[in-house]
Amino acid sequence: MKEQQHAKDILRRYVNDQCTEEERIWVEEWYRKHYDTEFKIDSKLAEEHLADVWQLLDSEVQRKKIWTLRKIAVAAASVILLVGIGFLVNKSTKSSTHHIAHSSQEAPIQAGRDQALLTLADGRTIHLDSIAVGDHLSENGITITKMDDGTLTYAIKEVLGHTTEQIYNTISTPRGGQYKVVLPDNSIVWLNAASSLRFPIAFTGNTREVELVGEGYFEVAHHKQKPFIVTSTDQQTIVKGTKFNITSYPDDVKKTTTLLEGSVLVKKTSDMGHDDLLLQPNEQVVLQHNRFTKSHVNAADAISWKNGKFVFNDTPLKNIMQQLARWYDVEIVYLESTEGITFTGSISRFDDIQDVLRKISLTESVQFQTKERRIMVRR
Repeated sequence: MKEQQHAKDILRRYVNDQCTEEERIWVEEWYRKHYDTEFKIDSKLAEEHLADVWQLLDSEVQRKKIWTLRKIAVAAASVILLVGIGFLVNKSTKSSTHHIAHSSQEAPIQAGRDQALLTLADGRTIHLDSIAVGDHLSENGITITKMDDGTLTYAIKEVLGHTTEQIYNTISTPRGGQYKVVLPDNSIVWLNAASSLRFPIAFTGNTREVELVGEGYFEVAHHKQKPFIVTSTDQQTIVKGTKFNITSYPDDVKKTTTLLEGSVLVKKTSDMGHDDLLLQPNEQVVLQHNRFTKSHVNAADAISWKNGKFVFNDTPLKNIMQQLARWYDVEIVYLESTEGITFTGSISRFDDIQDVLRKISLTESVQFQTKERRIMVRR
């Protein structure tokens, strides 16, 4: 127990930058010896996960009854490593050191960026990243403008005639793209990679209806008499003014709706069930196999992508790699099963993908090999 407490004390002092010079050297030399790189700990993240660190240290102490100070520091360093890079492995499968292999001759795989394709009602397509800031487009009395931050805005320039015909535009992001658009009612939508939003250039009816494929975060302008309806795969989300995120990719088995503010009603579009759900802030509903499951979550995590972060909470490795594939526009090949491997942590979406994979591989549960735009995964 004394050795166990000593290890915990070293860890806490290191996290809080209060350890001795000798203890600091032991921790950092251990890291450099094993990974040949500088080590910088994220103190805030480490503090958040100290309970997990204690559990890992407890199990280590049970295996080794007598530790020297150096061994204690090494054990603490190995745990700090996992926390410092923003990852805690939830299921380890090998004790050998894993790595990422790639050809030094290959061009680096860059992170995604703001890019999208606008399809007008007449079928014309416009690559939005090729339009200069401040440029205007006009369509049926609507002015479309690219703002300083790249956002696309729709504004009514002329009084529209009383017509029942809706004129639609579609914004599509490719793999490796994201985009922000301000709709005619001043609602704001952020589209994630490989997503599309179909919407009328003016909301002239009794509802404001749009269609989403992929992932989008919505900040809906309040209009009590004019509900905002998002139709996605197998469901509709009905709101009057709120903030929420929908993930509904065609290749995802689960379709997820997460509420940040206000309230939303989520309905199935099929006639197989009638269990519509009303969500409150920090609630999430998952639609899978035509069944709804509701739970309490940290809703901010669901929109971390909009804020430039990947945030994972017990996320299966396959789901993580699927997100990386869309954002970095790469192909994932599994050489071995990764069933049962999950991660918790956060990483910047704007890191080079080699850096992202290197951080994941440090958990010693998985290794990667890259060739051109293909990533091979094995345990």
